[in-house]
Parts: sequence; C-alpha cells; structure tokens
Amino acid sequence: MRTIGDRSFYDRLDELIAPRHTAVIVVDQQNDFCHPDGFYAKELKLDVSMLQRITDPINDLVIAARRVGAKVVFTQNVIKKGFVSDSPLWLGIHVGAGLKSLVQENFYVMEGTWGADIYDAVERHETDIIVPKLRSNGFHETPLKSLLLSHGIETVIIAGQVTEGCVESTIRGARDNDFYTVLAKDAIGSTSLERHDRIMANWLTRSHCPDVAEIVSIWNGQS
Repeated sequence: MRTIGDRSFYDRLDELIAPRHTAVIVVDQQNDFCHPDGFYAKELKLDVSMLQRITDPINDLVIAARRVGAKVVFTQNVIKKGFVSDSPLWLGIHVGAGLKSLVQENFYVMEGTWGADIYDAVERHETDIIVPKLRSNGFHETPLKSLLLSHGIETVIIAGQVTEGCVESTIRGARDNDFYTVLAKDAIGSTSLERHDRIMANWLTRSHCPDVAEIVSIWNGQS
C-alpha cells in the first residue's frame, strides 16, 4: 500500500486481489457469442475461436475465486423481445448485424433464449451472481455497483468478451465507479485478434494485467 498525504491506496497486485474485497466479473460469455452454434458463428460467420479458448482460463479463475471466497459475477447481455430495449442508435447498430423486423426472433441474446444463456462450457455455481444488462457497460443502469458494494468489494478482476466492446466499456464503468480494476489478460477475448491486441496494448500500461495462473498463484499463497 502507498500513501500520499493522509490518504492510502493499494498498488501491489497481492493487495489489490485479496479475496475478501475482490470480485471476478465475467463479461457476456454467452452461447450466442461463444458457442459454434450461436449467432456470432452460425449467422454472422465470425471467428469465435478466441472466445472458446478463453473459456478454460475463465473456468480456472472462477473456480479459484470461489475456493478462496472471492465473489463471482457474470454479466449477461440481453435484448428484450420486440427490440423494445433498443434506442434508435442501437436499432441502427443491430441492423448491421442482421435486424430486419421488430418481430424478428432469430437474433443474438434475445431475452429468455438459449443464446442469451451463459455459455454451456462455463463452470457455474449457484452462489454466482448474474447481472443482466441492456448496454455494453455492465454498470449502466444495472444493480452491479450496489451488489458489489453490499459485499464489500473494492477490486474487480475483469474477464470475458469482447475486448474492444463490452469488456472495455465495463472496465471504464468500474473505474468510473471507483473500483480498482485488474484484467485477467488470458481470459479476455474478441472475434478480432487485431482489435483485441490494440485494446489490450493500451490497458497493459494503465492497469494490472496478470494472467490467470499468476492470480491463482497469489491466492494460493494467501489461503
């Protein structure tokens, strides 16, 4: 811990991720985004191989978090039926992804569908918290902040997808809400390696970005 004047802050990774005040936030690791039969792969023909590869590190991270008593949170991006949750801006964005009608049912992460569910290959537990969201930032008009504060959380470890979209938006949301942020760099992914590398290069100089093995090793030494 460092002190400036009469105020102190965490600056070492082991302090930042002490389980008693840490939550893992897995961003939008959902069937429509990650599964080979999901909308991204099947309808948009996107390369979801990185989103599948990060599933094992995510599982290692959340299993270790539960073992040491850190909280595990999954954000779940959803679109409400009839696209009533879409602003005109988002209608325009979704047209680019294949939206043709407001009564359309074949679209990604429609509320209540298999595609909106947490990815089948992700290890989940009944104690995990699931936070549905309508926008990229997991903190935007959701109970995420109050849930974290109610559990005494000061630090969030971010994992999930996609790097340049909901992950980065949620990182910024966490910082704007005064949470320390740590990025589990091998548990974050995108459908574009170029975009992933560009965004991660920016955060590598601005935040702690350990891999999952380092996080788990620190937790093992603290338990």
